Amino acid sequence: MAAKLTLSRVRRSFFDKNAAFILQQKRTISLLSKTTTRHLAPIQATSFLSKQASRTPFFPPEVGASLLPRMRSYCSVSRACWSCSRQTTGWFFCEFCQMVQPPAPQATLFDVMDCAKKFDVDNNKLSVKYKDLQRLLHPDRFSQHGEVEQDYASAQSAWVNKAYWTLQKPLSRGLYMLQLEGESIEEGEKLSDPELLMEVMEANERLGEAETDEEVRSVAEENREKLDRLCKELSDAFDKGDVSKAKEILTRMQYYSNIEDKVKERLPPS
Repeated sequence: MAAKLTLSRVRRSFFDKNAAFILQQKRTISLLSKTTTRHLAPIQATSFLSKQASRTPFFPPEVGASLLPRMRSYCSVSRACWSCSRQTTGWFFCEFCQMVQPPAPQATLFDVMDCAKKFDVDNNKLSVKYKDLQRLLHPDRFSQHGEVEQDYASAQSAWVNKAYWTLQKPLSRGLYMLQLEGESIEEGEKLSDPELLMEVMEANERLGEAETDEEVRSVAEENREKLDRLCKELSDAFDKGDVSKAKEILTRMQYYSNIEDKVKERLPPS
């Protein structure tokens, strides 16, 4: 009975921790949906010349498309620009008229952040890319532009924000990759390994009984080693296309990540 209650508390804590993240995802999806629906008709009905006449170019004429973000060809995009109607390959801006484009529906979060769809990512490069894109796409920079472009800038900025915070952490990145494979981990799914369950329970008990920062750090170090090992196993599973194995590893990672969150609450900021 005690084991079931402890496991229940662990699960509840994990999903509470991720409630804000899930809410942000829902808000982003809602914003993208509303933006597309709201402007589909006006885009088709308004001429390119009327928009150009009322808009100050985002990039200086002497620089033009040279400042547009360059994306590697992990996933190509080709579509008609909503403003000039020319075929553009830009993820964020049309390379001809420089207008902000709506988020490409076929883009994954990896495409948005310009990195290969692999579990192992360079967080430093991810952070640099995030800052560059938010600088270019921040809605405040389009306050004097048309309503359509303002909304597209907001949608793109929200999309970039979601991509960064999802791919930054191993657990959320792994869960997203699992989602791309058509799989997910439901709230009711349980650990099937009794030995592993006892290990997680003991770690939570040690953390709860720890009275000093040193004791908390001891739990943290052991937990970090286990998470690092699971990350390596998860990377191998995704590289081999073993989705079932990846799902199993992610189920375990959820519990150790929950312990890591509790550790951060106990230790003073470094």
